[in-house]
Amino acid sequence: MTDFLELVVRDFAKGAPQHHHLVFKAHPLEDGRVPVRKSLKEMAARHGVSKRVHYVRGGKLAGLLNDARTAVTVNSTAGQQVLWRGIPLKTFGSAVYSKPEFVSNQPLTQFFEAAERPDNRAYKDYRRYLLETSQVPGGFYSTRGRRQLMRHVVDMMLSSEDPYDALRSGTAAPRQQLRVVN
Repeated sequence: MTDFLELVVRDFAKGAPQHHHLVFKAHPLEDGRVPVRKSLKEMAARHGVSKRVHYVRGGKLAGLLNDARTAVTVNSTAGQQVLWRGIPLKTFGSAVYSKPEFVSNQPLTQFFEAAERPDNRAYKDYRRYLLETSQVPGGFYSTRGRRQLMRHVVDMMLSSEDPYDALRSGTAAPRQQLRVVN
């Protein structure tokens, strides 16, 4: 993780316009064992961008993305929120959405200089496909989320038809509306 942070801070310092800021948001399950804030302060100082690099421990990602010009991630599902907003995205790992139409293949310094926008129409078509075939409402981190998840997963597992075939043939069950699960 430290190598990733160092790379991002270094290339931000080299490529981003002087008035841009770099915000790192902690993962919701970050437990604090790695001193990320301290490491980022040291890296930012080393690259001359101390006043432009920030670390946010919690909060909603949507608020940060409302003002974002670009986003960088390893492979977080947060990338879906970034792409939904049409914000240029650079990924460093494997993610279901890491397609050349959606994520930047520019070197990171160039990405910070002048990021290329994703193909928003193609992404929205792809997202709709994912929602119809594999994205299930619910979650793993709460009892309520697991309950919601299991209702859908069991139906999918017991279905006689593959979800991809059902979508292709027009016999897919109506998509469930997504809702917030606490």
